[in-house]
Amino acid sequence: MDPQAFIRLSIGSLGLRIPGSALKSSKTGIRAFSSPCSCEIRLRGFPVQTTSIPLVSSPEATPDIHSIASSFYLEDSDVKALLTPGCFYNPHAYLEITVFTGWKGSHCGVGVKRQQIGTFKLEVGPEWGQGKPVILFNGWIGIGKNKHESGKPGAELHLRVQLDPDPRYVF
Repeated sequence: MDPQAFIRLSIGSLGLRIPGSALKSSKTGIRAFSSPCSCEIRLRGFPVQTTSIPLVSSPEATPDIHSIASSFYLEDSDVKALLTPGCFYNPHAYLEITVFTGWKGSHCGVGVKRQQIGTFKLEVGPEWGQGKPVILFNGWIGIGKNKHESGKPGAELHLRVQLDPDPRYVF
């Protein structure tokens, strides 16, 4: 048995807060949240992961910090590949979380329309390969499409992105 270093990238404590003014805005296209919100979590070289995001109604409330919505397990070679600039794609790798209203799918043969609320991007940096526990992001961030246009607050995403060493033995 040989020891091998793995890194667990955890995305958790997800929550979506949408101010009342953003709900009524016609520019955002967000009118009602009768359907659940979901997100696609992307990391170059790994399958896309989809998970639901609960709505947080109170401005003071924060989602459970211990909940984990998605995880990626990275070998040393995966981290090196993410840190290496590519020829045919963006030179910097990102963890990208795109938030949508509703779920992707169909109902009775008719496709369900999803609407993108916003995107959160976190650049892969050298700290990913150090093998130490680190919190890359923890808190609320504005992701709404109108966050820069009118000065009014748009949708906000709460998340916790964390790296933890996950040593394993390989036969």
